[in-house]
Amino acid sequence: MTADGHENDGAAQSGSLTLDRGLRLLELLALENRDMTVAELASTLGVHRQAVYRLLTTLRAHRLVAEGGAGRYRLGLGVMQLTRQVNNELRRTTAPHLHRLAQKLGATAQCVVAEGGDAVALAVVEPPESVFHLTQHSGARYPLDQGASGLAILMARQPRPSDPPEVQEARQAGYAVSRAGLTAGAIGIAVPLYDSENNPLDAAIGIVSMFEVDVEHVAGLLTDASRQIAAGDH
Repeated sequence: MTADGHENDGAAQSGSLTLDRGLRLLELLALENRDMTVAELASTLGVHRQAVYRLLTTLRAHRLVAEGGAGRYRLGLGVMQLTRQVNNELRRTTAPHLHRLAQKLGATAQCVVAEGGDAVALAVVEPPESVFHLTQHSGARYPLDQGASGLAILMARQPRPSDPPEVQEARQAGYAVSRAGLTAGAIGIAVPLYDSENNPLDAAIGIVSMFEVDVEHVAGLLTDASRQIAAGDH
């Protein structure tokens, strides 16, 4: 506290800066998806090595970072525990929207999350009255660049020169479409999910239909659901 009773702004800013650096370090390890040295982390983050050492000490204590071989570091198992908790909340939040979409469109609705280079079905709802539909189970896994939901996740990320044409097309359209990408005769349509501050969640909601559908109409319904999920509406 200062003499006039106010909190020291410098200390508050220092704490916020440390938190920001720690979060950026975790994001960097997740993005690179490889073990990194202290020198690489410091150079990329633009901070001194000693600052990185201090961050790593704290993050290791919480099992968010683990030490690999030859003085390199990777994400720790604590991140997986946090991810499971986030996924449980995402599953709960998206469930009512998936049920409505499946019932209204007569198609299988799903919420998919990214896990490394794969798209993983977090929640799947099959249409209650449709005899002919795609049967899929939670936990189904496939490459991110195959299927509409994976493409929707990729379209919400920062553009890269290596992005396939399907991802670039999805960015321009605002939604992803896949025809027979994973299942013969199926059409998938999906949109990314964002948080309340419009940050991508590395997740998507979509439908897979065994019948032709009005793509733009379905994309509009999915976009509305995505916005409601971001706002916390059920």
